[in-house]
Amino acid sequence: MEFAAVYYSRSGSTRAIAESFAGSCGAKLFKLEDLKPRKSVSGFSALLGLGSALKEPLPDVRSFDLIVLFTPIFAWHPSPQMNTFVRNGDLKGKHVYLVGVGAGESNVKALERFRKEVEKAGAKVLGSKNLKGLQIMQDIKEVEPKLLESGSQLVGTIERAFKET
Repeated sequence: MEFAAVYYSRSGSTRAIAESFAGSCGAKLFKLEDLKPRKSVSGFSALLGLGSALKEPLPDVRSFDLIVLFTPIFAWHPSPQMNTFVRNGDLKGKHVYLVGVGAGESNVKALERFRKEVEKAGAKVLGSKNLKGLQIMQDIKEVEPKLLESGSQLVGTIERAFKET
């Protein structure tokens, strides 16, 4: 079974979780990068459901059995960078698991919006998980051990979801 992990991270929380996940299960890791550095926070663009210009080429995930998408949650929505990947990456017919990383304890509505977009792209969503990331005014070093643990713990959850298909 071949896994791909695709992520965007602004503060480092989502990156730490995605890297830990990929390192724990051998997934191929793909980082989404803005074409130009953003001058502002992505919250307003996320709220509007907009995308973001990304460096090309986008990750080619067609050969993977399962794709795990890791996105920060901005203003209760997936990031503009992940919106762009979902709309322009080739997810048709793919099994996908969603991971939202946010400052809040629960991002149920954000993950539901994310699920709808991924399904609209033709993928089958196997499940989703909300994880708590970096808080405002918090240093990444304070929470990094917890983030790394969260990433490695995801492996069993996602493997079970895939086996149930």
